Amino acid sequence: MDESISLSSILGPQSVTRLSVRRFSLMNALFSVLNSTGDDDPDNVIARYLLANFDHLDALNVYDMAEACYTSRSGIRRFCQAIGFDNFSGLKASAYEWQRHRDYFVGYVDHPDFRTHLADELATMMRTINDFVSEEDLKALATAMGAAHEVVLAASDFSSASLHDFQQSMLYMHKIVRIFTDSFGEEAHIDALGPADVVIMCSISGNYARVSQVLIERTRAQRVLVTVSHDEELAEPYDAVLYLAEDHLTRERSVYAKYGMSYFLDLLYHAYCDVAGALESSTLDAAAVSDRGARAMPLADASGASEAPHIA
Repeated sequence: MDESISLSSILGPQSVTRLSVRRFSLMNALFSVLNSTGDDDPDNVIARYLLANFDHLDALNVYDMAEACYTSRSGIRRFCQAIGFDNFSGLKASAYEWQRHRDYFVGYVDHPDFRTHLADELATMMRTINDFVSEEDLKALATAMGAAHEVVLAASDFSSASLHDFQQSMLYMHKIVRIFTDSFGEEAHIDALGPADVVIMCSISGNYARVSQVLIERTRAQRVLVTVSHDEELAEPYDAVLYLAEDHLTRERSVYAKYGMSYFLDLLYHAYCDVAGALESSTLDAAAVSDRGARAMPLADASGASEAPHIA
């Protein structure tokens, strides 16, 4: 599921509880299996079959599917449970994703002059993010990341592409960042984090943050939310919230869903490099930078525990 679709507008408020940090989207789960297994793997065969027949998922018959995939009904049940569903009927309940997502993706490009439309939307988005996120905010978060023992970025699998790029870039600042999504990462690892660690929830619409709320409430790490949702309840578990725009929840896909987090993470990486003194334009003392390396400026109180970044 594209994380920027409003869950309640699709399923109704009673149905949102069916989703979880590990069962956020059938489409995501199927592609994860497809991309991580070989063509002859039974799970790959089942995932490919479901993707090929996604447009009439609710009409699929478990007997026909078992025969087509050279497996048994129990094999299909085990596959469903492995990707977070109780059984085949529970998996079929996600049939709504096809039409909703098709309208969502096709509608995004349905403009007579899409090239001009996209350029205008991107320019507006970047100006808006620049207005909402100050250099002070970015440097405060960068500083907290530099001081943290461990940094974890969390997002829906669909929205995680920009996080992987950021993860790779941070290696060259001698900072190893972990990524947690609905497809990979262990909840136990989040539970094991402490006050000297930082979790950054990257959730444009707030949907993935919402289904992850219990997990976030449990962790003892510093918690930062990056979003365009101004839902006050959503913000409650977090020590700091960075809003990228006015409340931007919509059933229509926007440039924020695809490009917003990428642009924000570029700004954050620049701030991290600046705080670490890695930029030629940095005003930090060269000797101090050499001594500190890429650890930035530690935030610690008298007890030695890291403080949360001070972000308004």
